[in-house]
Amino acid sequence: MGETVSTMTPSFNGYVRVEMSSQRSTSDSGALLLREALDNSGAIDALGDHLVDPRDPQRVRHSLASQLRTVVLQRAMGWFDLSDQENA
Repeated sequence: MGETVSTMTPSFNGYVRVEMSSQRSTSDSGALLLREALDNSGAIDALGDHLVDPRDPQRVRHSLASQLRTVVLQRAMGWFDLSDQENA
């Protein structure tokens, strides 16, 4: 009935397209919008710049900023158990 569907493509992955529709919506898509907001605001990088990473740089697989982003997104989605993150 003339419903307008808004679309959004996050800057971190051009292959993903988010459609906002009351008939086909999920709260999980909010994580994409939050990540976009975090990346555009620079908040995660600012936090990372003020924290000390004592790990050996030769053995670091994931940056401190990447880990901070993951934890913030997990908490925002209600995942308080850190085992929700897959260990690679």
